[in-house]
Amino acid sequence: MKQLFYIFLFVSISHLSQAQSVFTIRGTVKDTTQLAVIGAAVKLSTATDSVLTSTNVDGSFSFSNIRASEFTITVNSLGYQSKSKKYSFKAGVRTETLAPIILTSDSRMLNEIVVNGTPDVTVKEDTLQYRADAYKLKENALAEDLLKKLPGLEVDKDGNVTAQGKTITKIRINGKDFFGGDVKTATQQLPADVIKNVQVIDDYGDQANITGVKDGEADKILNFTIKPEANKGFLTRGVIGGGTNERYQASAFTASFNNSQQLALLLNFNNTNANVFSLTGGGGRRGYSGGSGGDGLTNVNSVGFNYRDEWGEKITAYGSYSFNNRDNYTNSSNLQEILTADNTFYNNNFNDVDAKSNGHRLDFNFEYKIDTLNYLKIRPTFNYDNSNSETFTNFDINTQKTTSIGNSKEMVDYTRPNFGADILYNHRFGAKARNLTFDVELNSTSTDQNQNYLYRSDDNSLSGQIETYQKQLIFGDNKNNNVEARVSYQEPLTDTKNLEFSYRYGFARTDNNRRVESTDVEGDAPALDPLQSNQYQFDYITNRFGLNYRVNEKKYNYSVGFSAQPSVLRSNTTATDKKETNFFPSARFSYKFSKTRELSFNYYGRSNQPGYEQLQPITDQSNKNFYVTGNPDLSPEFSNSIRLRYANFDFESQNVLFANISYSDTKNKIVTNTISFPVATDSTILRENRYLNADGYYSLNGFYAFSKPFKEKTYVLRFRGNAIYNNNISFIDYKKNTGKNLILSQRVGVQVNLGEWLEFEPEATYTYSKNDNTLNVRANTEVNSVGFNVRTKVYFLKTWIVGGNLDKTFNSGYGNIGTNPLIINGFLEKQFLKGKKASFKLQAFDILDQSTSLSYLATGNTTTLSQSNRLSRYFMMSFTFNFSRFAGNSTMPDNLGDGGGYRRRH
Repeated sequence: MKQLFYIFLFVSISHLSQAQSVFTIRGTVKDTTQLAVIGAAVKLSTATDSVLTSTNVDGSFSFSNIRASEFTITVNSLGYQSKSKKYSFKAGVRTETLAPIILTSDSRMLNEIVVNGTPDVTVKEDTLQYRADAYKLKENALAEDLLKKLPGLEVDKDGNVTAQGKTITKIRINGKDFFGGDVKTATQQLPADVIKNVQVIDDYGDQANITGVKDGEADKILNFTIKPEANKGFLTRGVIGGGTNERYQASAFTASFNNSQQLALLLNFNNTNANVFSLTGGGGRRGYSGGSGGDGLTNVNSVGFNYRDEWGEKITAYGSYSFNNRDNYTNSSNLQEILTADNTFYNNNFNDVDAKSNGHRLDFNFEYKIDTLNYLKIRPTFNYDNSNSETFTNFDINTQKTTSIGNSKEMVDYTRPNFGADILYNHRFGAKARNLTFDVELNSTSTDQNQNYLYRSDDNSLSGQIETYQKQLIFGDNKNNNVEARVSYQEPLTDTKNLEFSYRYGFARTDNNRRVESTDVEGDAPALDPLQSNQYQFDYITNRFGLNYRVNEKKYNYSVGFSAQPSVLRSNTTATDKKETNFFPSARFSYKFSKTRELSFNYYGRSNQPGYEQLQPITDQSNKNFYVTGNPDLSPEFSNSIRLRYANFDFESQNVLFANISYSDTKNKIVTNTISFPVATDSTILRENRYLNADGYYSLNGFYAFSKPFKEKTYVLRFRGNAIYNNNISFIDYKKNTGKNLILSQRVGVQVNLGEWLEFEPEATYTYSKNDNTLNVRANTEVNSVGFNVRTKVYFLKTWIVGGNLDKTFNSGYGNIGTNPLIINGFLEKQFLKGKKASFKLQAFDILDQSTSLSYLATGNTTTLSQSNRLSRYFMMSFTFNFSRFAGNSTMPDNLGDGGGYRRRH
């Protein structure tokens, strides 16, 4: 095998070394702030001929089939001074990569220009770009307000952002993480008028960005590019307010921009459920939430600092530190239906939870451009979380034969430090497409947890339930250490074709030490329970070998590949290692009809290891009503995923359409096996969850978003819909149950912007969810939800604003906890100072006092209906200020005109 590899590599390199008479020139065009210049006209002239092209969304351009060894490049772009430069080929060079061409702004041009020939939306494979100034916004608007205008993007009541139906996990500014990529920090603090473009990116990681070879599922992230004139200056904004029910808020954000240097500080103190530094965002449940800010009542204290600068010409450093303190109280009801072969458990829990946490997060990045051929990036990270919570639960568990009523109290305290580092090195062998890349990720996490659990059930002579008492002290020390090393080599075959050879090594070790002390007699001291205590260690080791072939033409690109991954799952409780070999075919195809319309296809495979809770060979009895037993013989899962995506922006009609459909199936899916058996001492039915591997799980997901503007975006009609079908697999007393879960959702809304005095956005949503089970039809459910939402703002007397939103939901199928809340919020705002940079605002939240959270979840053989409290009616008076000064403009009060209306355009 090695001999064949070396022969193939030798033939490929020999092919490239042959003398050629045809040349390829590649380059990039940037401005003085190192941002890409998009759509610049690039002309290559020789003694006998000339050819013209334009830069893409990365500012890149290329010329092929050039036969002259000397040529001149001329670049023209509106708003920049023209630039020309002569070049010549070196002897024996077939592909020449030019140094970046830097354009200087033309001082004769106005600062803000809308070019009619520039599309609002451009599409390029994994990047969707919106031109920010194509969307009308009021003065002092934030990035979040801009995102709400963009077709295909949504911002929910809690500030979470989704793009084309998928949650945004990270935000960058000018291509670099801002406050660690935290979504809400950027969207709720950054002024919209400094943003030039908004890019929605499918991010496959740093190594993929360098090599161009994508592997696995991408994260959906946002990148804000800043206007050149806003890269030098500062901004400060703050809010302070107080209200009824002792509500308060105080926040301040200040940022300084000096070209490559960025400094930012954020402070936030409130008890209005306004969270920041929340990287995860979003949620997995389907349902309705009235109000905002998450479940329960939360006090938040946060501070964060962000830094970015260039240390000389070769090193860029950027990173952030944040501290977050939260105190949350939640009151909730969870009604569960759990299937057995011939019965249904109704598990009703009523919970009071008081949780406090402190979190520190530090991440930093060093990018070292050693020279034109070598690049190094080092990213150390550190996180530390400390949390303690107290949960009191009243439960009512019913079957056709028995009833169990009681309560439990649980106190948990844990600390979780996490250390990590990512080291990436890339070497380019002269030609741009020939790369050797090394990437190593290290991560170490430990969790030290103490749990005090007290359980009581009452005497019930009718059902045979006797009084039960249990007290447990649970001490857990869990450590996870992970190492992943990747090597990738790309060999160009032609100007547009290359081969990639890759190898990936993964090592993951989990070491779990669990000690349980318990007693069933009230008043006795807990003693060691050896059946629940254990020390368990397992390793998961993988070696993955891959070969990819990639073609990148002007109109289309595609790649096909194949990987083989032998894996070993080794534990200290099994006599033999569990070995498997998985094969990963992969394929990607993208066809670009134009710069605003594209079709793409993606297939990939991946494996997932079991968690230590699923593997450890003990029975966890911390929940007296529901035991859990691990299975050390589990195999890793293997999933296949397919996605087809279409994006189109019609330049003439301004219609925007995004659509995608995805399918995935999982071999050796880790599923639950719920067994039930009577306790010998009474007629109580005990339930226990066990784990096993099974085939048959698959999921199908479709999504579309369509928007159509009228009268130059005075009216914008927006449609959004999705359909999800999950074929869930579970076992009940070792009998296979298939849970067929269907979710359909359709939304229609209109954005109305009548001149400068009215913003009006009505919206209607319908959601249907159905769950069918093959073993027990009594647990089949059908849920409907119809919602209406209206947001409005009225601007009058130049400096006054009145507005609010109305949210009404009609639910059916939610059983005893069904609710149809009507949520009304309103405000009255008075702006003052030149430029309206300060204001007083009177706000009313949940005027009818109906705020609640309602959700429905179907997994395996269990359906759960949940309801919890949310922040309800209160009134608040607040003061807001917003000042900034940039090289191209100033919004300081002493330098402003009368302002008002929309941002001026020329």
